[in-house]
Amino acid sequence: MRQSKGRQFHSAFTLIEALIVLFIFSVVTMTFYSVFTLGVKFILESKNKLGAVSLANERMEIIRNLNYDNVGIVGGIPSGTLPAEEDVYASKKTYHVKTFVKYVDDPFDGVSPIDLDYKLVKVTVSWLGAMGKTSSVVLVTRFVPPGVEQNVAGGGALSINIMNSKGIGVPQASVHVINNALSPKVDVTAMTDNTGNLMLPGAKQSIGTYYLSVTKDGYEAVDTINPASVTYSVTDTPASVVGGMMNVKSLIQDKLANLKITSVDSLGAPLPGVNFHLEGTRIFGFDMSQSPAAPVYKIKEDDTTDATGKKERPNISPGQIFITPSGAPPTGYTLVNNNYFTDYNNVTNIYSFILSPEETREVQLKYVDNNAIALLTTVKNNADSKLLANATVTLSNTTGYSESVVTGKDGTAFFPGTTTPLVAGAYNLKITADSFTDFTEENITLNKLILKEVKLTAI
Repeated sequence: MRQSKGRQFHSAFTLIEALIVLFIFSVVTMTFYSVFTLGVKFILESKNKLGAVSLANERMEIIRNLNYDNVGIVGGIPSGTLPAEEDVYASKKTYHVKTFVKYVDDPFDGVSPIDLDYKLVKVTVSWLGAMGKTSSVVLVTRFVPPGVEQNVAGGGALSINIMNSKGIGVPQASVHVINNALSPKVDVTAMTDNTGNLMLPGAKQSIGTYYLSVTKDGYEAVDTINPASVTYSVTDTPASVVGGMMNVKSLIQDKLANLKITSVDSLGAPLPGVNFHLEGTRIFGFDMSQSPAAPVYKIKEDDTTDATGKKERPNISPGQIFITPSGAPPTGYTLVNNNYFTDYNNVTNIYSFILSPEETREVQLKYVDNNAIALLTTVKNNADSKLLANATVTLSNTTGYSESVVTGKDGTAFFPGTTTPLVAGAYNLKITADSFTDFTEENITLNKLILKEVKLTAI
């Protein structure tokens, strides 16, 4: 019996040892497999890079054998026989080859930018590597024409400046230049330098037909507009090139902003399905048929808050924003003071504010239930009935309640100013404003929403 137990114990111990050995073997095997797999990936990536270098050198050798006049991009500046981009299958791998050519005037000789010393050629070969990331190799060289230097017949220099609204250059912005009026057509994309400038010497003469499209991650997209295609006076017109001259075109490109519009009741609860008109952001031009000329904005639309009382507009151009409550207010509600806005036009009922680049702003359209115990006071100048901003309106009662609200651009003050509702009863009202006589009224009965207009007399 003892021998049987001993054998059972020995057999169990042997199984545990086998499991431990199997675990150690698995760890060692997985480690060697990981190292081996990583090594294979590095080997494949080295092979891909060698193939890319070989392809880039081959492309440069082809360019060296071209006539100097043909060293350029199809549809580029300068124009030539080389494709801007193409996919090439080589060394059992698909590579993307991008070629960029530009004229360069060496400032060392002190001549104008339209005297062209040489062409700078950049060949970029990229591929999807074994690590799942895009890799690339770049070759850059110069091609010098026969003789010292040359002019392009009828050509000039097109200098494109991309800057923000503060006048600071936007570096590495992608500028797409199209000119379908020329033969061959121009279709070239290049990046601005660290100062926000893109210089294109040797551009052919063409008036008002160089169309620009500027993009950059995190920035607004900017396009020039054909004046003949719209009825207003365009701000960002296409560029022109006059032969033998430096031609400068400047465009404003700002970082994007975010806007959220919410509709709520006076207690802060969401109020869904509120209609409003939204207009503003970037100015495309001016409607000259009006006096004074009216700006034409990028955004002009009617919209509605969703079931949660929100309407979000992420990644929009900055600029002046106009919001107009449109249509009838929600049934049983009245629009009240909106302190989120910096200006108000009482004739058009338009609220407005400036949305700055990179700003995230939330504004509210606030409504009060007509059956709520509340007071909406509108303060005006008795002389001309204009709305008075910055007037201090104080509402109080005999039970200790006292609250002061300063009128906004719309001349209104709404009570309660917090989410704590008022109780029915008698209240006292006092209004003060610089250069005006104080106004007081006692025993105002509040048992629902009361609309009260007060006109102050100048001192």
